[in-house]
Amino acid sequence: MKKMKALRNALMALLLTVSGTAFADSYAYLTIGQTGGETSVSVSDISRITFDSSNMVLHLANGTEQRLPLASLSKMFFSETGTNGIAAVSTQPTISMKDGVLRVNITEPSTVTVYDMGGKAVRKVTATPGETEVNLNGMVKGVYIVKVGTETKKVMNK
Repeated sequence: MKKMKALRNALMALLLTVSGTAFADSYAYLTIGQTGGETSVSVSDISRITFDSSNMVLHLANGTEQRLPLASLSKMFFSETGTNGIAAVSTQPTISMKDGVLRVNITEPSTVTVYDMGGKAVRKVTATPGETEVNLNGMVKGVYIVKVGTETKKVMNK
């Protein structure tokens, strides 16, 4: 009787594993929750995912990369449909700040403007596609507003 129960349990575990794997394979999107919203990426567009000191890096099948600041990530999950209906990574810039250096990752040339909390533009640079670094070390520590194209984000210079 014990052998029959053990065999039945092993068979159930095997069925759950196989059905769980088949179910996971049916997901078409990886949804990434960040401060300010969620982005869905088609799983077939992702060749691999890596991490550096401050970013999760999505290496896409078309040879590009999308860097997502770890500080802004809140959750990740697979789904059958994307939460925003977009089948590719959003082309909005990623903006992050670490050790007095502002990092902006964009897909097309844009102007990066840094404003103080009074609304005065304190830095302005033209960024090319890829990652652009703007050194803010000489600026007063505090909160700044960064505008890249139509995207605006609040950052803190510590």
